[in-house]
Amino acid sequence: MPDRLLDAVRVLDLSNGVADAVTRLFADLGADVLKVEPPGGSPGRDALPTLANASIPFAVHNANKRSAVLDPFDEDDCYRFLDLAAEADIVVDTGLDEQGAMFGTSGEELAARYQHLVVLSITDFGATGPRSSWRATDPALYAMCGSLSRSGPTTGTPVLPPDGIASATAAVQAAWAAIAAYCNRLHCGTGDYIDFSRFDAVVMALDPAFGAHGQVAAGIRRTGRWRGRPRNQDAYPIYPCKDGYVRLCVMAPRQWRGLRRWLGEPEDFQDPKYDVIGARFAAWPEISVLIQALFAEQTMKDLVTAGQAHGVPIAAVLTPSRILGSEHFQAVGAITDAELVPGVRTSVPTGYFVVDGEHAGFRTPAPAAGQDEPHWRGNPAVVRSPSGRLGDYPFAGLRILDLGVIVAGGELSRLFSDLGA
Repeated sequence: MPDRLLDAVRVLDLSNGVADAVTRLFADLGADVLKVEPPGGSPGRDALPTLANASIPFAVHNANKRSAVLDPFDEDDCYRFLDLAAEADIVVDTGLDEQGAMFGTSGEELAARYQHLVVLSITDFGATGPRSSWRATDPALYAMCGSLSRSGPTTGTPVLPPDGIASATAAVQAAWAAIAAYCNRLHCGTGDYIDFSRFDAVVMALDPAFGAHGQVAAGIRRTGRWRGRPRNQDAYPIYPCKDGYVRLCVMAPRQWRGLRRWLGEPEDFQDPKYDVIGARFAAWPEISVLIQALFAEQTMKDLVTAGQAHGVPIAAVLTPSRILGSEHFQAVGAITDAELVPGVRTSVPTGYFVVDGEHAGFRTPAPAAGQDEPHWRGNPAVVRSPSGRLGDYPFAGLRILDLGVIVAGGELSRLFSDLGA
């Protein structure tokens, strides 16, 4: 593969557990990520569940990295630690649990000591404030950010999604913050200290409440509006079929007209008023009866094919085992067979990124503790003289044509525009 996007970047990984996924993203893109572990290895190596007595989360989130063991009670190792930090570009720690504290320093102190460093300190609720000492599980973050308020039936107990969604959302936001700060360093020559709150990240980025309506509709202030969990549970309805389930999205008028054609143009629903989502939702119990009858004896594959032909967004609801064998995932290389832990091959996700047609993902399994020497690979990157000033927006001058819609489009381009694009 040609040079990867972050080939020249050195990342000192002092993270433990929740931040491992952040540095995995850097490693996927080619950064030299060196994980510093204490004698005996990181506590994250014991995280459940396991495969062949090895932690699956640790194996997945530490692929493509290197590992060095340093003893904080060894004076020479303390000097080696500072040498590594001095020659790094980005340092990632996990706040109160950070490895740096074992060596008599902190992320904030490293950032002050080495002006070029970008230090990303990741905690559940930030380093200051009344909740700074709190700890949060993934379900707690999901609930506190507001997303759980829209999950499950209108009354009764909310339904938790699969574990890891909130943490993965925070990890991507943390990686973005560090990369933006690194770009700023290239621009002005000075690094930064980032006090990163996972809670703040999921509030900002995990399925914000306006995602159900669109930013404009949700911003309209009205009296007497329903404030509980959504009463209409059919915005993205799931229906049983011959061999499983499928899920629809019928929001835009063109999607509704496609569904109507698919249903054989039922006479009761020809009125143009049903192009308006409110009228359609009010009649959805009757429409749903027609859908159930149409879907009952058809397979997921046939329904997806027919739905796409009619312009109706539709997808099979796959179980984990079916996902691994999914024709789409296999065709695009999203799943690969790899030695996840020593001596055990299994199916693993390749990674998020495709760059110039090549997957920038899983290459090497998570290293054994102390597998590598505490040194950086190769020579440091040649840094050009900075052309900007400290305080300038790092993406000023960057031009972005935003063709996105709803949440993903609006939020993605906003991240760039907030920093000057």
